Amino acid sequence: MRHRFTQAVWLLLALIFLPGAVHAAAPLSDEAYFDKVRGAWLGKCIGGALGMPIEGWPYTRIESTYPKITGYLGYFENGQVGWSGQLQSLEVPKDGEWHAMEFRVTVPAHDTATAYAAPIIGLSPEFTNYPVGLAVRNLRMEQPKADIPGDGERWMASGGVAWQQDGSAQYACPADRAWLRLRQAEARGLNLTPGDTVVITLDARWAANDNHLGFAFDWLSREPRKGFGPDDDTSYQIVGLNTLEKYGPDISCRQLGKEWCDHLPAIDKVLAEGLALERMRAGIEPPESGRHPIGEAIGGQMKGEIWGLICPGNPTLAAEYARRDGVVAHCDNGVYGEQFIAAMTSAAFEEKDVRRIVETALKQIPADSKYAETVRWVIEMHDAGRDWREVRNTVVKKYPNACNPVYADTGIVTLVLLYGGGDFEKTITMAACCGSDTDCDTASVGALVGCIIGANAIPAKWIEPIGDEFRCFVQGSENWSIAELSKRICAIGRRVAKHHGTGMKFTAPI
Repeated sequence: MRHRFTQAVWLLLALIFLPGAVHAAAPLSDEAYFDKVRGAWLGKCIGGALGMPIEGWPYTRIESTYPKITGYLGYFENGQVGWSGQLQSLEVPKDGEWHAMEFRVTVPAHDTATAYAAPIIGLSPEFTNYPVGLAVRNLRMEQPKADIPGDGERWMASGGVAWQQDGSAQYACPADRAWLRLRQAEARGLNLTPGDTVVITLDARWAANDNHLGFAFDWLSREPRKGFGPDDDTSYQIVGLNTLEKYGPDISCRQLGKEWCDHLPAIDKVLAEGLALERMRAGIEPPESGRHPIGEAIGGQMKGEIWGLICPGNPTLAAEYARRDGVVAHCDNGVYGEQFIAAMTSAAFEEKDVRRIVETALKQIPADSKYAETVRWVIEMHDAGRDWREVRNTVVKKYPNACNPVYADTGIVTLVLLYGGGDFEKTITMAACCGSDTDCDTASVGALVGCIIGANAIPAKWIEPIGDEFRCFVQGSENWSIAELSKRICAIGRRVAKHHGTGMKFTAPI
């Protein structure tokens, strides 16, 4: 009897104290739940704000421009408050040769007390027939106040345009806006006023399809931007929250799709979400709405956190909710990305070790999927002791195309979490140095580590510019207090837990 009693005592002690031992987690208090949810949401916004100014940059350019990242890279400097509309359009000859061309425009009237003008050169649906293939080089802006050469240091590329190593800017746009815009510091210093004449000379070459290149001005606020958003990484998650609040915990993919149709603005069809929205509005319901040529893009991975936040400590349930949401706009590995992020977020309520969180989430997606294969591949390189930059370079070389399909960003999120080791600032700045879809990836890891450590442990310098303000593009839900949003997530999370108990009580179809 004494022997068996002693064995039982040792077994109990082992379960309590041994590393990695399985034991029942303490109940999640309301205070702790709120702190972790708020930490995840702040981390999501912080990561998005850090990564957005360098979205689409290759890591080589990021490292040469920002050898050490210790803070934000310009997101909060000034927000856009309007634009002039197209002022001039050039028609590039369709012969594949370089042609010297010139824009000559007068700065229109605008409120110079509250905004300043930033010249932009590019494409917009208002005057362009897509797709477009153009290139420009030797860009120079001349006017009485300055003579500004055109390069990546002074002109920011956005949308479907990117600077090349030879100094040209390539416009390769299937269906989206694409602009070169004079950087904020240059435009602010230039301080153009109504009536000023701006002359821009450049060489342009046509490559394919439409051949129009336009000129306009963005009006940028003189006051710093406050808060975060709107942005797609966070806005789609608000649709998920609203759907849960409206229909209750037993939601279906078709109910989620209906809320998309009812409350989202038109989205460009170059994105999986825009294509799915068009299909749903044409009568194709989920899950078929997500089966299309770009269904394995990053959109699921970028928006999975909400399901983990409403299922704290229940990765299996979080992954099931993520599946129902994922199939609205994605399929296969695109859906697995959302399930992976949701499961990691859920696990972060009970586990602080990032490696174990990653491995827990892996169990929620098909082991033979390419998504899981990519995660395991990065784990193997990490465990082999390779430097994180070497792993990054290897991932990007194997998967050079960001966003679609999702694998480059799968690899980046995984490697950054493993090498970041749960350190908030180290993790998000490392993600920013990886290139690819920087705003999505940096936001994803910021949210997870923010959930692990809680809002109270996030360094104040990262929180201060965001404060408590969050905006999204979901119609009827545009403006939020992050604290109030966190309270609502906690409330629906408690409701979800009560409904499901320890299982998954779904009666609605997927």
